[in-house]
Parts: sequence; structure tokens; C-alpha cells
Amino acid sequence: MNEDYFAFGKFLESASSPNQKESAMRFSIFVLLAFFVGCAQQPPTPGPTPPQPVNCPGVTSPDQQLRGCVLSIGRHPNPPFNESRVEVRNMKGIVLATKNFRSPDGEHGRNVQKDEWSPDSQFFVFSTASSGGHSPWHWQTYFYDRKANTFREVDDFTGPVIKRNFKLTAPDWIEVQVQGTPSDPGDINSGHSVKRRLSTMH
Repeated sequence: MNEDYFAFGKFLESASSPNQKESAMRFSIFVLLAFFVGCAQQPPTPGPTPPQPVNCPGVTSPDQQLRGCVLSIGRHPNPPFNESRVEVRNMKGIVLATKNFRSPDGEHGRNVQKDEWSPDSQFFVFSTASSGGHSPWHWQTYFYDRKANTFREVDDFTGPVIKRNFKLTAPDWIEVQVQGTPSDPGDINSGHSVKRRLSTMH
């Protein structure tokens, strides 16, 4: 900037007549105004790129950091005989973990029926049904453990889940209906309720 002012001063000194000096002064003012206007119109330095929305069928975690995606795959793309692949993605769309329920014949896999995040955003829970209609009473239920970045089956900790609609409460409680009653351990109609913390299932 100092070099620019020095050049303008030399330019003014070289003018020999009052008219030339006046013209030179107007020219210098014009150049300076153009310089400052150009600086003002420069776009601001861009900040960090905000998270992009993840476009997939599913549910976003309450803290808006992850999305549980449920994709329909297999030989039968439409319910009720479709099969599912569950992906957990971050907000950049990067897949962190996958659970695939596809079967070779399209009849021995599973499809997701209900999916939901725990209130503390640490677990993505989903119940499933058989793609071929096998054991229709058994709603195998799974969850994604964010801290361990892995999938686990709820049934392994509670017994066989016999109802589709699990219930989640804060921070990470799950309540499911499982097989058996005090009088009939094999009962699959009413069963009994089991409530556990997902963070203890490992």
C-alpha cells in the first residue's frame, strides 16, 4: 500500500500545469475509490462446511450426529417379503457399521419392522420379522451400540422377543415382551415383560 501512495505522489509531482495537476488528483481519487470498493466486495472467508443431510430411509439420532438407515434389499424389494440392510452413518454419509439380513433365496432373511434411537443417542434399536413368514411369533430385536460400534441382539439378553413394539425410555431403558409365563414357559401369545438397560447388554 505504501508503494502505491509513493507512485501517486511521483505522478502528481510530474504534472506541470494546474489543469494537469487537477486531472491527476481526480484520477488518483478514482483509483483509490475503486480499490476500496473492490476490497469491500470480496466474499468473506468461508467457515467450516456444515453437516450435510443424509438422504436415506431411517431415523436420525436425537443429538443429530448419526442416522440409522434401513434399506430394502433382496429378491422381493417391497414389504412384507422384503429383506433389510441396516447402516449407521454419520452426517457426512460415511457408513460406520452395517447389519445385513439378506438371504440367498429371499425367504430366510429378515426385514425391519420398527426402528428407534434411545433418548441418549447411544443405541439404535430395531425389531425384525422373517422375510419368508417363518416363526411369525418371533420378533427378533437388535440394537447398534454406538460406543462399541457394533450390533447386538436383544433376545440374547432377555429371551425370545414375541412382540413387535418395544418401548424405549431415558436414558437407555428398553422394555420388550418375551416368551413364557409363570404357568407356561413356552407361551408365545402373552409372554411377560422384561425391562433392561441397553448399556448393560454386552
